[in-house]
Amino acid sequence: MAKKAAKKAPKAKKAPARKKSAKKAAPAPAKAVKVTAVAGKTVTASALLQTIADHMGMKKSEAKTMVEGYTDVVKAYVLKGAKVKIGDIGMVMVRHRKARMGRNPQTGEPVKIKASKKLAFRQSSVMKAQVMGSR
Repeated sequence: MAKKAAKKAPKAKKAPARKKSAKKAAPAPAKAVKVTAVAGKTVTASALLQTIADHMGMKKSEAKTMVEGYTDVVKAYVLKGAKVKIGDIGMVMVRHRKARMGRNPQTGEPVKIKASKKLAFRQSSVMKAQVMGSR
């Protein structure tokens, strides 16, 4: 008995799967941050990390890794010349100052001042309103 070789039918190509349109979920209401700092006092990095860890429900070491990663990314963008918006706090950027003529205050002599760059921060209108309202 000779067996006939069965021919396999070519598989039909499947249409690419459609991506489902993701509905934007409503953001969860922000829970209040418990801060222990008193006005006029400087907050240390350690205290800041502990507050972030408590607020996010994570270990302090995880919060440190997250914050360091965030600051590294912000620095990289700013050094490349981008303006980085930080939530409702404000914007960090590099400002370029043109070369200009100044005066020596002791002698009154004209002095040429070189062009330079400086790190600048511009507060957001939301933050400004909150600071002004907290008087």
